[in-house]
Order: sequence, then C-alpha cells, then structure tokens
Amino acid sequence: MQWVIRTFLFLLLPFFVIAKVEVVNVEVEGLGTSKKAAIDSALVEAVSQVNGAEIASKTKRQLTEVVNDEDVKSSEAFNQEVSTITNGLIKNWKILSESLDGDNHIVKLSVNISKFKKSKQTDRLRLAVVPFRAAESVKINKTVSKFEGAITAQLENYLTQTRRFALIDRSFLAEQTKELNLIAGGASTSMSVDEIVKLGNRLGTDYLVVGRIEKATSSISEKKSKVSDTVKKYLTSNARITIRLIDVATTQIKFADTYEKTTGTSIEKLADKLAIDIGEIVLGSVYPIRIVNASSSQVVLGQGGKTVKSGEFFKVYQLGKKLIDPYTKESLGREEIEVAVIQINNVKSKTSDAKILESILDLSEAVDNQDDFIVRPFKAPKKKVEKQKVKKPKTVKKLKEEVEEEW
Repeated sequence: MQWVIRTFLFLLLPFFVIAKVEVVNVEVEGLGTSKKAAIDSALVEAVSQVNGAEIASKTKRQLTEVVNDEDVKSSEAFNQEVSTITNGLIKNWKILSESLDGDNHIVKLSVNISKFKKSKQTDRLRLAVVPFRAAESVKINKTVSKFEGAITAQLENYLTQTRRFALIDRSFLAEQTKELNLIAGGASTSMSVDEIVKLGNRLGTDYLVVGRIEKATSSISEKKSKVSDTVKKYLTSNARITIRLIDVATTQIKFADTYEKTTGTSIEKLADKLAIDIGEIVLGSVYPIRIVNASSSQVVLGQGGKTVKSGEFFKVYQLGKKLIDPYTKESLGREEIEVAVIQINNVKSKTSDAKILESILDLSEAVDNQDDFIVRPFKAPKKKVEKQKVKKPKTVKKLKEEVEEEW
C-alpha cells in the first residue's frame, strides 16, 4: 500500500513542481578601489538586477570570502571560486572591458545569473483570502472556531478550482517566514542555488477577500414519537457573514454583501455551502463564466472542476454595448441580454458541457461569429405536479341511502 502511495505521489509530482531555475545574462559595470572590488561591485549589481536586493546583500557578504589574489581575477579558477562561494547563483562571468579612472578601477562584465522562474499562474490576477474573523459581538466557542477555519479554507479551495486566480496564502505567513529565514540565514554551503533564489519572490495581491462572522451556531433539538418512546435528534446550524472584495492598490471596496444560511447539517458543511455561494459571487464579479464553443444542441463552458456541478442550470447572456454611469462616468460593464437556458451534463477538469434547453439564437453560429456570451447560475423553478382528484370511497351510510332510493 505504501508503495502505491509513493508511486501515486511520484506521478503527480510534475504537476506540482511549477517553479524552476533559469539562467539570465546581464551586462553590468562595477567601480572599486581595486580590480577585485570593481568585479565584486559588478557581480553584486548583476545579482541585484536579476534577483533583487535581498539576495544581492547575501551575495555581497559571500564575495568577501573570495581570496584577494590579483593573479586570478580573470582566470577560470577565480570564476569557479565565485560560483562555488555563491552556491551557483553566479554561474559564470567574463570581463568585457576594464579601465582606470584615477585611482578607481572600472570593469564591464557579462554575467550569467541563476533566477527563480515563477509559475505562469502568477501572471493571473492575484487574490488572497484573509482568514475570516468573528465580530466583537460574537462569543468565541468551538462552533465559531470551526466555522472560522472551514469557511476560509473552503473558499480558498473553490477559488483555486476556478483556475482564474493566482491564490496567495495569507493563513500560514508565520511558517513561510520561518522557512525563508532558514534559507537566508543558512551557511553558504548548506543551501543550493534552487533554494537561495527563492528569496525575495513573495508576491503581493491585487484583491483581498475579507470576511466578518456575525453569527455561527449549531444546536440539537429532540422530537418524541406520538406512538412510541422513540426520540429523534435534529442538528441545525446557522451562520451569517459579511464579506468584502477589496482592491489592494486603491483600498476601494469592489463588492460587499451579507450572507446567511441555515441547514440541518454540521457547521463545517454549512461553511462549505456558504463558501460556494461566496465563491460564485467573487468569480462572477471578476471573471463570469464564458461560452468557448457551441453546437446546435450543446455548449462548452470555459469552467470546470468542483466549481460546476452536473445538473445545474445556467442562463446565457449575450454581451452588448458598453454601459456608462451618467453621474460618475465610470464603466458599468456591458449590456447583458438573456438569450438561452442551459443545463450542465458533463463536468471536466477545465471545461464543462451543457445541453441547450431553450434559445432564441443559433448559439453555434453566434459563437463562430465571435459574439461574446457569459453564463450565470440560477435555480430552475420546480414544475408543479397537478394533483389528481381521488374519489373518496363511499361510506356505509351513503350506500344505505342509495339502496333505499332504489327501492
């Protein structure tokens, strides 16, 4: 069993190893009172340009350990010594030119620097879910604590599943800082270049999702049977939260709302349901689901995973002209014209298939013409089943009356 688990993790590893080390070439100049000092200055500048000031500061300290021997300043031995002392951060370098300006040495170097290659996912809109906090009026207990942790984790899971955002963690900052401090403070020979270049790469966010818990309760009620001593227990959970979507650069509140839900489940499962509701609103506010392809009977949505469920209904909207607020002159988005109703029948990791239930347009032709369509979830009204009138059985009294009438 352990072998199976290890093999499974090994097969999954390529999907999780999303950051690598690449080599970047830069040309820099250095100035110093000696040739070595000028070279050191140029090398530090090269590291700073590629990997930032934090790693450059570490490199500067490391270079002071290199032997001060004028005979090897441009030799292969000196080059190798620099590469070794910096754990391969400075791969190699060569002098392009050198000159004197009074007592100062000036050198121009071509330097190959190892750089942390970030995942392409970091090019997406960066978003962080700040751990939800209970309002001051809420008494902290086990139920509230469970809800705090569950709602934050489940919302992060949902938004990650959308594959639209680069989710930045804000729940385990202390652990991350401790690990980075270990890398930064380790002995020069104990950390490989793959580890060192991780320094200075923390990402900021574009948006923050913050939430305040106004209520989180769970209670058990009992109901006794009228015909026996059997007692049934019922679990009821209720929660109310207020959320905000904040633009970090401007501190502008882009979206705010309050959600409340009651279910006959545990507080953790209630958190799951609320996380989906909030996630749909956040996703719809920033990245509404779009139609990426269509045929005469079905459409393909550019969204899948756990964020879409088979059987769900969506309304299809054709995007029209841009709308402008007459007072603020700000964009209100684009006109949305309802044109169809669809139902999900197949969910994949990145896309979903949905059958067209009704439509006033030929969606296949419209998509081919590059018209823009978005979809938004809605609950289809339940069809009312007409109750058939069932004739009541005749009573004995009625039967007697009918017999007497016959006689």
